[in-house]
Amino acid sequence: MTVSGSRRRPLVLRLSLTAAIAATVAGSSVAFASPAVSAPMPVRTAAAPAFTAGLCEGTEYTPSEQMLDISGIRLDHYNDGNIVPMYGTTDRGTSAAVDAPVCGVRDVDGIAKSEWMYCTDFDLDPCAGVDENGLPVDKHNDEMGATVPSSGNPDLSADDLAVISWLLQNPAKLDGVVSGNGSEDARSARQTLVWCVSDYDNPLMADFKSLCDRNIGDDERARIVEIMNVTQTLDLVRKTPATGTLKAGETAVFTLNTNMYRKPINVQSSAGTELTVCGDNAKATLSANQLTVDGRGDAPTAVDLCLTAADGGDYSVTASVIPDSVENLHWNTAGAQCQVFASFDTVRPASMNASASVGYAAAPTTTPATTTPATTTPATTTPATTTPATPVVPIVPIVPIVPIVPIVPIVPVVPVVPGAPVPSQPVATPAAPAPSAPKPATGPRPVAIDGGAAEQNSGRNVAVAVTGLGLVGMAAAGAVALRRKRS
Repeated sequence: MTVSGSRRRPLVLRLSLTAAIAATVAGSSVAFASPAVSAPMPVRTAAAPAFTAGLCEGTEYTPSEQMLDISGIRLDHYNDGNIVPMYGTTDRGTSAAVDAPVCGVRDVDGIAKSEWMYCTDFDLDPCAGVDENGLPVDKHNDEMGATVPSSGNPDLSADDLAVISWLLQNPAKLDGVVSGNGSEDARSARQTLVWCVSDYDNPLMADFKSLCDRNIGDDERARIVEIMNVTQTLDLVRKTPATGTLKAGETAVFTLNTNMYRKPINVQSSAGTELTVCGDNAKATLSANQLTVDGRGDAPTAVDLCLTAADGGDYSVTASVIPDSVENLHWNTAGAQCQVFASFDTVRPASMNASASVGYAAAPTTTPATTTPATTTPATTTPATTTPATPVVPIVPIVPIVPIVPIVPIVPVVPVVPGAPVPSQPVATPAAPAPSAPKPATGPRPVAIDGGAAEQNSGRNVAVAVTGLGLVGMAAAGAVALRRKRS
């Protein structure tokens, strides 16, 4: 197969180590590891039919159909509970030689699980190739037996096992490259770190000791051993409020206590909430759902997590992690001249879990008014009947018209007695035009013989005069109104 020119090869170490493996295995002075102790075989209830295996995590090329075909003798090995090697981390390897780590498939509780297997013997053959019949072969195309489970690598100390176990379960850095299973470079970094532990004193590793000292020296190895030897804890409690509920939009605080340092912890909250690291937590980072806490030793570190919910209801925060343990590794080998592989058992380990919850009171709800669509009934147009309008004559109240008759003041006639002085009388100035002079009396004038007629006339005139004065006075007061009949 050809190698894509665009694939990055930033780690020269991987190429050098692969070449060193080939040169060492080809030589006659190779010191082979002692046979590994086989682990108990799993009990199977039924044999699986032939199948095409899935790819291991982060595979960056397409393996051949033959590599993935689990049938014939490979199927027998699979059904016997063994891991079946399929292909290497890169496509540069031939059918007989592959680059470590190696992708293998095995049965785990009825599930075909594809896992990366990391070499722990720098100078031994991976024995992971296959021939044209699908049989496992070594570098020289010598037919090999099944790759069977192992109890571990007998050349490693307890501390070595602990560090390798941690490296296969957690990300670490090799000159800035983060190790893991997700890419070719990440796997190359992880494999190199494993060799720095398993083969640090191997003469073939002499040129790479400075690289190992920089990235996983004595202090870092001691820190990892501490982590693997402590009683690992994971605890989650509600801090604020300790009791009661919150209003929508307020913040609840939870405290996570753990001593699983530099190990990603899966932290999640209920749907509809936002979860962040808050408070004085400089040693903790939360990326997506992965919380990582920095530290060392047995004492746990407290990390505050803040949760906010916009709606009422019960909400929870959960934390889960698979504790670091040497028991989490699956070991296997094809024989004394072959590598002892270590792979992380991603199925069997039981995870540690912790959770806490908080209630939010529902916000008061305003029931919206239900608007019932009005039923529109077509309007019936009735022709208007036009009735001639009867003119309405406004009723005007009749005010009797009283003609204003000018009041003619009555000037009393005072008879002139001969020889007697005529007293002067005040003459009232009429407001109206001067009245006409009274009509003189007709008929014979009485003759006064002894003054009797004069007295008689005088008496009548006095009465008239008095009456006239009274009328004038009343007229002046506006109390008399005379009506004149019209003819």
